[in-house]
Amino acid sequence: MLGCGRVSAGDTIKEVIRIVKTGSPAKDLAAPLQAKLTLLAEQVAALEAENGGLRNENRNLKAENDTLKKQRADAPGSREELSPKTEEILKAAFDRAAEFSVQDVISLFRMKQSVADYHLDELRKRKFIKTHGTGFMGTGYMGSTPMYTITSAGREYVLKNLSGR
Repeated sequence: MLGCGRVSAGDTIKEVIRIVKTGSPAKDLAAPLQAKLTLLAEQVAALEAENGGLRNENRNLKAENDTLKKQRADAPGSREELSPKTEEILKAAFDRAAEFSVQDVISLFRMKQSVADYHLDELRKRKFIKTHGTGFMGTGYMGSTPMYTITSAGREYVLKNLSGR
């Protein structure tokens, strides 16, 4: 920024106007005007340099802010993470691409029903799977085993986070 003891570009312009208005003969005006216009050119150059520096600083701060936002979004704990086993179950549902039951999860992953229920509850809370119906034709007749299907949010999660597995 320009030093505190220096005259501003606006003040220099006012001084040039004052000199011109004094009505002195042209030859008496030439030297003071030349000095003031040289000073004005220097002040404009200093302001342009300062402006360029501020633009660069602003650009760098915006980029740093964008980076920090992304780091916060990607940081552990910034979103509720799935356990590795829950992710495996979601990936299996993705790979299967058909409805499945809690019994399918129990058989495939050799786990107790309460553990399978826990993982399915976690996936339902995040809307990665949904209940497709229960029992016979969705009526609940002949048992009440819910059937599940993967949702578009679940497919997106798999593609963004688990596609390399």
